[in-house]
Amino acid sequence: MIGHQMQHEILPPNLAISSMRSSGYRDSAYALAELIDNSIQAGLDVNESTNVEVICIDKVEMIAGRRRQRMDQVAVYDNACGMPADVLRIALQFGNGSHKTTANQNGIGKFGMGLPNASISQCCRVDVWSWQNGECFHSYLDVDEISNGNLREVPEPQPSAVPAFWQKLIRDRISAHGTLVVWSRLDRIRWKTSGAFLRNTEFLIGRIYRYFLRDKNAKIRLAAFEDTNGALIEETDSDALPNDPLYLMTGTLDPKPYNKEPAFDKFGEYHIRVKVEGEEHLVKLTLSNVKKKARHEGGGSAIGKNALRNQGVSVVRAGRELEMNKSFDNTYDPRERWWGVEVSFEPALDDVFGVTNNKQAATAFRRMDLDEDARAEGMSPGAYREELEAAEDPRLAMYEISKEINNQLRTIRDQINRLGEGKRSKEESTPPPGSAEDIATKATQRRKEDLGAVGESDKDEKLPLEEKQRVLTEEFMDEGVAEEEAREIAVEWAKSETKFVFKEGDVPGPAFFDIRSRAGKIFVIVNRLHPAKDGLFELLKDGDGVNDTPALSSLKLLLEAWARLEDEANPRRRQMLEEIRIDWGRIARDFLQEAES
Repeated sequence: MIGHQMQHEILPPNLAISSMRSSGYRDSAYALAELIDNSIQAGLDVNESTNVEVICIDKVEMIAGRRRQRMDQVAVYDNACGMPADVLRIALQFGNGSHKTTANQNGIGKFGMGLPNASISQCCRVDVWSWQNGECFHSYLDVDEISNGNLREVPEPQPSAVPAFWQKLIRDRISAHGTLVVWSRLDRIRWKTSGAFLRNTEFLIGRIYRYFLRDKNAKIRLAAFEDTNGALIEETDSDALPNDPLYLMTGTLDPKPYNKEPAFDKFGEYHIRVKVEGEEHLVKLTLSNVKKKARHEGGGSAIGKNALRNQGVSVVRAGRELEMNKSFDNTYDPRERWWGVEVSFEPALDDVFGVTNNKQAATAFRRMDLDEDARAEGMSPGAYREELEAAEDPRLAMYEISKEINNQLRTIRDQINRLGEGKRSKEESTPPPGSAEDIATKATQRRKEDLGAVGESDKDEKLPLEEKQRVLTEEFMDEGVAEEEAREIAVEWAKSETKFVFKEGDVPGPAFFDIRSRAGKIFVIVNRLHPAKDGLFELLKDGDGVNDTPALSSLKLLLEAWARLEDEANPRRRQMLEEIRIDWGRIARDFLQEAES
């Protein structure tokens, strides 16, 4: 009878733990952030500044005469308040914790899912030591033991000292209270080595906790060690620096000189009142726009690449970033990186913003337009608003926030457009005879003559010269070139018979290259943010970067051939080809990043 009952459990352990392991963390850095949340939250009442240490261990082995290095363990230490045995046991339960009640939800913790969920999403075993007043207890979760039914309750914490192995790696002087969490049997961390993991984590951790780091409320150490037969060698050891997507802070991890001086100016700060259950709460909007000096360095500069990684609206809850929201971006426009917007709110507005339990998103926050939605409902904007007000619908707050952001961005974008980069690159000059662009142009002409192949771009070849110049001027200005310079480039290209314009630029999304037609020309834009750009494109250039090598010309011809394929396709097939190009770029990116890790 017992066996029969076990066969019909509502939630069999092996299926439950498998489902919980796929808990939706975007990557390992976000899972790690859950543990750092716990540390900072637990330290608020006992420390002026909480010390958090992320310590990674690589196991180095010789296999068949070759050195093999793989990430083996990750530890997170803090000098926060620590936990007694009963609280430690609760902390390892899914959906439990000390911040479930409303009275305890004023900080970055809340949902009680962080420690167990984050841990098993990355590893098969998590061990926790926590201590107060000289008493240290240990407990653990083990995925394999849970799956096979041998572990049905969180093991009762047992007295146990922090292992000597970790004591010697912790930089902080271990005080009377604190916690150590150790991940082992790492089967779901995508990076092979600790160095690669921390390099990719530092950017995100610096942004999520920028206010805690700036205000010295927390210090986060990132350290990696190699373990070769018990001998430990330090690989990297540094403290995380703030990463401010508004680019208004100093002392950041931004490229020089913007690590010591802001790259952006503050544009404005606005407060919006949101009423929830009769109580008013403030949502703060902070906006910034790029300084002329940084703007003129261009999108391909170190600060330009850095700003692209931080592009979007930063959504901040209780001083901790949840996400970079992309719904306000004009994703086709590389100049979008040059503004910053932050939306900040407190936990009382979690339901209004739709905060997820893993604190990775505010699902209710996005670009919204009340007039558009009213029309979709077949109502006037006034009637639609009245209906929402009567129902105390939280979307009203989102409409107001969205409207304010859009209004301010309109002005900021105009200012950015007027700045321009004022630089002319080699790619903006017409190519010489015998170049890949020249060869592709002649081959296209033969296709038109011999096969009657017509492309979407061909219809604009007969535009008046003045119209071509106008369109091309706008195109180069969109890339950040100053108006006078853009006009000179456009005149040169408008008079040229060369069909293909080959450029490097910042392409949103994972595609290796993008395609667009302007004034009868086909623009092929190599994504300078794609790893293939440095791993392939740059390697094929000659020593001075001026002339194309035969190998680079061949690569250009291949990309131009694909561009013409899309150009000649009907609209439905063109969309399919574009989707294939993006998917291929995504897979290529993942493969190349795997090779680099």
